[in-house]
Amino acid sequence: MNANEISALFKDKGLKATPQRIAVYSFLWEHRIHPDVDTVYKHVVQDNPSFSKTTVYNCLQALSGCGLLMPVKIDNDKIRYDADVSFHGHFKCEKCGNIYDFKCYDEKTLGLENFDIKQKDFYYTGICRCCK
Repeated sequence: MNANEISALFKDKGLKATPQRIAVYSFLWEHRIHPDVDTVYKHVVQDNPSFSKTTVYNCLQALSGCGLLMPVKIDNDKIRYDADVSFHGHFKCEKCGNIYDFKCYDEKTLGLENFDIKQKDFYYTGICRCCK
């Protein structure tokens, strides 16, 4: 996704398309590794040396707040981010720490009729096929 497409996406969400937000979103769109704020910062600061970690954190918050990023809270100590905001699950390998996406086919939830659900999190942990 190029900068013009990202800017149009931001406009649709009512979000100002700053160079910082574009850089952060572009990294997450191109690198589906479920990074935390430190990892995002480490990568975007290479091309944008004036970025601070606070700037990156604020971008992640703004992008999550308008629904362009999904915070992944599978770790107890850090929040990771995913540019795929469709309904899907995450699997975290207990050995290598990688997080993998997987498809979920049934979004039905029984017992929560007439509830306003803001976010659905579906997580598994275990050992991935590479570490097995």
